[in-house]
Amino acid sequence: MKEIRLENGEVLVMSEPTVRVLKNADKKDSDMEKAIYMIATLTNKTENEIEELGLKDFMALQKALSG
Repeated sequence: MKEIRLENGEVLVMSEPTVRVLKNADKKDSDMEKAIYMIATLTNKTENEIEELGLKDFMALQKALSG
């Protein structure tokens, strides 16, 4: 698990991806949709909540996902 602090001070905890998460993400059409789905699923947020984040926060979450 990784903790990511957002610009507003909120701390999101990101779980490790499971095979099921990867399998379901693979059904998405674009890399951006895959990333949003995975981040939302692994942080217990909705895809809409992830889409509403600022770019800096989204990039921090992408970095945590890939690293």
